[in-house]
Amino acid sequence: MELTLQKAEEIMNASGGSLYLSNTPITSLPDNLTVGGSLYLSNTPITSLPDNLTVGGWLYLSNTPIASLPDNLTVGGSLDLRDTQITSLPDNLTVGGWLDLSGTPITSLPDNLTAGGWLDLSGTPITSLPDNLTVGGSLYLSGTQIADPERERSKVKKLQHGEYAEGEYLYADGILTHVKRVKRQAGYTFYIGKIKGKNVVSDGAHYAHCDSFRDGIADLLFKAAEDRGAEQYKEMSLGTSMTVPELAVMYRIITGACQQGTQHFINSLGELKERYTIEEVNEMTKGQYGHEQFAKFFGCEE
Repeated sequence: MELTLQKAEEIMNASGGSLYLSNTPITSLPDNLTVGGSLYLSNTPITSLPDNLTVGGWLYLSNTPIASLPDNLTVGGSLDLRDTQITSLPDNLTVGGWLDLSGTPITSLPDNLTAGGWLDLSGTPITSLPDNLTVGGSLYLSGTQIADPERERSKVKKLQHGEYAEGEYLYADGILTHVKRVKRQAGYTFYIGKIKGKNVVSDGAHYAHCDSFRDGIADLLFKAAEDRGAEQYKEMSLGTSMTVPELAVMYRIITGACQQGTQHFINSLGELKERYTIEEVNEMTKGQYGHEQFAKFFGCEE
């Protein structure tokens, strides 16, 4: 079964960005395919992956005759290679989540392999680990041919929060993001992801995973304010004027409202002024989630 790029896009659009092909007779995929979500190919006869394949989510290849992967493969989530015929991995492979190679005939790992989550080598004929292996989670070595597991484990580098490998990845808040380039803008660092919609903004103290720079800034404002708690607003009067992003953060901190719900309410208001007073916000949010708690905080209950 040959899958055209047009057909793949139709399937992905119907399935929310993921491509479900497990247990089908699929044998090939088109070059330059980008899957925004996950790609399911388990239990298929597919023997190779196309050039320039990008998968934003998980890539499932378990129980396939796959024996190797292309050099330019990008996987934003986890990579499942259990019980495949994989014998080698490309140099400099970076997997955003966990990497499962259990039950495969692989005998060695490539240079500069990085897994954002755990790495499972159980039941493989692996005899040693490379000096530059990097993982974010646990390392499973049961049933391998490694004679001194503890010695081999000591060679493995553990990913650290805030670690950035130029032109490769950023590891922050337990999430590995493939980074295409970096911009410094308005006092923030914007890590632009290789995968569409997977970016990170940092203020030097916090990191925000985001779809857009604006969304990242809003999340950073919230994280910084959350650290200080609601007490930071106690001395403010009803006449205090703030920007819409600042007010949104304050409302969430005081009421516990979620980001999505708060943004949905803001969007429903239509055209907005640049600044509002706390008293105006109190009037505007009547009947909304958290309003009673917000009004009580500023002593303006009816």
